[in-house]
Amino acid sequence: MQTLVCFGSPKFKPRSHHKFKKSTPIPYCSLRKTSTSSNCAAISATLFGTGFFLGPLIDGIHSRVNLVEYQNGAIDIGPLHTNIWVPPLLGLFYCSVGLLQLVLDQRLPSEAINSSPEKTAASFIALVLFIGLSAELYKAGVADNIEAYILFAGAELVWLLLDKTRLGFALACVVGLCCPLAEIPIMK
Repeated sequence: MQTLVCFGSPKFKPRSHHKFKKSTPIPYCSLRKTSTSSNCAAISATLFGTGFFLGPLIDGIHSRVNLVEYQNGAIDIGPLHTNIWVPPLLGLFYCSVGLLQLVLDQRLPSEAINSSPEKTAASFIALVLFIGLSAELYKAGVADNIEAYILFAGAELVWLLLDKTRLGFALACVVGLCCPLAEIPIMK
C-alpha cells in the first residue's frame, strides 16, 4: 500500500484541489479486466481443466509409493493408480480454491502482489516437488510428526519465496488442513 509520509512538513502541504486516495493494486489475473460472466467462466474452465488433467498425474506421485491406496473405484492407467473420483474432485478443488483466491485478492486489502507466468510455473514446480518430498518421506518411513514438521517448513519456504501475503498464508493453512481430511472418504 502506498502512503504519504510528508504531511507534517511545511514544504509538502497538500493543495486543496488535489485529492488523496488510497489505492490497492489489482492482481495480475483480475476478474475486473473484462466482463465478469465471460471472464469468470473462462477462468473457471481453465482451473477445472487443470485440476481434472494435471491433478491425477500429481496424485500419481503419491500412489507410486502406496501413500494413498484406493479401494472402491480404483483405476490403473499404466503406472498411475488413482480413483475414478479424483479427476472431477480435483477439478472442482482447483476451480473453487482458485476462484476463492481471486475473489479474496480483490475484496480484501492486501500487500502488493506481483504475479507473472514465471511465478505460476515456479508455484507448479514447487507443488510437484512438495508432493514428491511427501512421497519420499513416506517411503523412507519417517515418523508422521517429523514428516509434518518438514512439510510445514517446506510450505513456509515456498510461501516466503513466492507469495509473502497474509491472505496467501491463511488460505494455504486451510487447504493444508482440509485436503488430507477430504481424502479419507474416497480412500475407503
